[in-house]
Amino acid sequence: MATLMLEGGADTRYIQAMLGHASLETTQIYTQVSIRTLKAIHTATHPGKLAEAGKRALEADQGPTPEDLLEALAEEAEKDARP
Repeated sequence: MATLMLEGGADTRYIQAMLGHASLETTQIYTQVSIRTLKAIHTATHPGKLAEAGKRALEADQGPTPEDLLEALAEEAEKDARP
């Protein structure tokens, strides 16, 4: 039951209080994290994974490149220079 509560998002300290444990170490005996949940948390929070996700997001939403912006500025300057 304590493991399910932990996997459901309950804080370890709340579980400790509900179980009536004086020591957090005792509570940890009853809150064995499943490997599946541990892997999911690792994948979601690992700095390397976050950097990769950010890089992919930037690549997906590329927008104009610096070259595109320079070309647009040059075209605008040419239009402004015409009489």
